[in-house]
Amino acid sequence: MEKDEKKQRKFLRAKDTPPPAVALLYGLQQVMVCVSALLTVPLIMSDALCAGSNIARLRQTLISSTFVSSGLSTIVQTLFGMRLALLQGTAFAYVPSVQGFFNLPENRCNATEQDFVSTEEYYTRIALIQGCLILSSFVPMLIGFTGLVGLLTKFIGPLTVSPLMLLLAFSQTDLMVTHISKHWVAVVQAVTLFATILYLADVNVPLPGWKEGKLHWYRTNLFGQYPYLIAILVSWTFCVVLTVFDLVPEGSSARVDKNISLQVIRESSWVELPYPGKFGPPQFNTSLFLLFLLSAMTSVFESVGDYHAAARVSQERPPPSHAINRGILSEGLGSLISGLLGPGVGMTTHTENIGVIGVTRVASRWTMVVAGLLLIVLGILTKIGAVLSTIPDPLVGGVLASSMAMVVGVAVSNLQTVDMTMSRNMGILGFSMMFGLIVPKYFTLNPVASGWQWLNQVLNVLLQMPMFVGAMCACILDNSVGGATREQRGLRARGEVYAGNLDECTYSYPPLVMKVLNKIPLVKYLPCMPKDKKPTNRVEPEMLVVGNHDIKFPSRHTQGRICHSSQFTIITYQDRTSANRLGTPLKRYKGIG
Repeated sequence: MEKDEKKQRKFLRAKDTPPPAVALLYGLQQVMVCVSALLTVPLIMSDALCAGSNIARLRQTLISSTFVSSGLSTIVQTLFGMRLALLQGTAFAYVPSVQGFFNLPENRCNATEQDFVSTEEYYTRIALIQGCLILSSFVPMLIGFTGLVGLLTKFIGPLTVSPLMLLLAFSQTDLMVTHISKHWVAVVQAVTLFATILYLADVNVPLPGWKEGKLHWYRTNLFGQYPYLIAILVSWTFCVVLTVFDLVPEGSSARVDKNISLQVIRESSWVELPYPGKFGPPQFNTSLFLLFLLSAMTSVFESVGDYHAAARVSQERPPPSHAINRGILSEGLGSLISGLLGPGVGMTTHTENIGVIGVTRVASRWTMVVAGLLLIVLGILTKIGAVLSTIPDPLVGGVLASSMAMVVGVAVSNLQTVDMTMSRNMGILGFSMMFGLIVPKYFTLNPVASGWQWLNQVLNVLLQMPMFVGAMCACILDNSVGGATREQRGLRARGEVYAGNLDECTYSYPPLVMKVLNKIPLVKYLPCMPKDKKPTNRVEPEMLVVGNHDIKFPSRHTQGRICHSSQFTIITYQDRTSANRLGTPLKRYKGIG
């Protein structure tokens, strides 16, 4: 056991700062993992916007604004929001809303890629999406600012988060199969990726380096630290070889010289800076706004699950309410940025990038800041972004499949704090999973048909989303079915606290910033801001040492609390037999600060 622990690579926590060159490679790896998803949404959106023969130019414009919006949102979320390594990207929850709205008879466009469509026509559609997205983004911002989502998360435990994550991964299977089945080159990527993750992770590769005027050889876990980057580059290079030597026929999904991709590269400018108002003044439509509103709420609940998964993978304590509030506020701000610049969908946390953290053991927030800066550069230097659009579709499916595999693993491990020997907990997990799989299938085959078109769209979007149905079912059952304590449900016992200073942790700002914030009277009333509380420590059973004093607890007093002040220390304890509330002060010691 000790030998296995020694063989484990060093884990970079959120606070850790890797060397600049290493951070650059880690950031590039995160970008390479997310770039396929970031490219997918602009391609889907461009088909719905009816650009006709201008579709290649529109795709390049949307790709540019998507990268810049994602980069800005990632930096905001990482430094000011949750303060974990969370990459913000386009939210797929908005895509069905856009597709459903523009598939209505009055909004449908039948133009093909050979037909001419005026710029004003599809710019008007983009402006309509922008206006509705800007307004809907204020809802998650308000929810995070007022602390409403933080209150809701007190009722969300592992039995809610795990089905949400499992159904999120399972819901991507059709998309994975669609991409992977296009060509066998996906097998090359899968073999490379699994080999680097499972078999070569602990292999030390000698690399040359220069130090003090001499050549030195350094040994590093190259495969374990950059598995996704290596797999993507190897398989992408393999596709280039297949294309150059014509080993695959014209039109094959494995080729990197498809007409649309080359056209985007040729027609894209070298530098393009997205800016608000590029597509005209924002417009508004009530039906689309309501659809975006529900998409935003779905994204909020999905993100809460992602936050818990990220905290677990990053080896941090579960996120406190103020961090979750701030995270949702930051996501709303990211959606606002997206609405101003023009990708057309809101921003959310990308789950596949959380999976990368678990594989690479790198959770440093600074690597994600580097990833955000790289995304901004790719968005401005549009030629580079256009080249990235040549990544073949089968490789997109391979990256998605491997990332979702890690998400499934995290979801299952999230249940280890739950007493799964209880029939109650097994039933809740099983019922919520089956509801999440069956109900969306039913409403996909039998859509809601009420008298109001907008209501049909809203209900169909929600009821056809497995994550929403399964997580909602699990949350209701977990909080309404009795027969289990909070500990058996995987929740923290009331009054129990974590080791170390509660706010001297990952989710708070640096001490200097906290010192400034604490001087502002309004800050302590904001649910989204960390509070500078007194140091609080976990008390071990039966014995507590404070200064030179040893204090013994009765065996049933299993938790205690130390509250320091300048004059004395107050020690309180929690009695398991006393309905989970802290008792009166056990003793005061003057002079112990």
